[in-house]
Amino acid sequence: MSLAGKVCLVTGGTRGIGKGVALQLGEAGATVYVTGRTLTPKAGSVGGSLTDTEREIAERGGRCIPVQCDHSKDEEIEKLFEKINKEQSGQLDILVNNAYAAFRVGEDVEKKSFWEEPVSAWDSVNNVGLRNHYLCTVYAARMMVPRKRGLIVNISSIGGLRYLGDVPYCVGKEALDRMAVDCGHELIKHNVACLSLWPGVVKTENMLHLLSVLDSKKMDKLGDMVSRTF
Repeated sequence: MSLAGKVCLVTGGTRGIGKGVALQLGEAGATVYVTGRTLTPKAGSVGGSLTDTEREIAERGGRCIPVQCDHSKDEEIEKLFEKINKEQSGQLDILVNNAYAAFRVGEDVEKKSFWEEPVSAWDSVNNVGLRNHYLCTVYAARMMVPRKRGLIVNISSIGGLRYLGDVPYCVGKEALDRMAVDCGHELIKHNVACLSLWPGVVKTENMLHLLSVLDSKKMDKLGDMVSRTF
């Protein structure tokens, strides 16, 4: 399917699932706005930057417009949509809500229980992973509804259906799925769709790094957790 002439926004597209989505949209012919906090590659990081994503989309024949944006800051989100609205004359066809601050299944497979964590863990996971998705959906809807077309996709997970090692994460994903349903209910009469997508376990840069540093015992525990979940 050709997406020539379409305008898309992928939040959190410096690496991982967001980058993969952005590459495919660009290769299909869309103009793709990609956001992230890392503009250029940083030494010692897991990897990924806006300039890397821009280059790879260009190599596939697509057009990428990188926008440095911290999705924990409301004013930067507002400026992002103002930029797209101005540059594309109000057109936005696809929004992919992917930006995420923290999935805390890390090197310490046996993490603390929720009552042993600081209460700030809730905000660190759900401020960008849930609240920001709602803000982006609001701004996108304001562009899509007048044009009577559009698609909004939330990158979610099965963690919204069953326990996946972290309480704030799972509650946030369940809320994200419900948000997609309820927003979709109000948007459908305007010919705009809103849905959640569960990619499952993906071989992202973060996952590859995690696998490289875990010893065999922790690998077995991680494998058991994944198998019990899926």
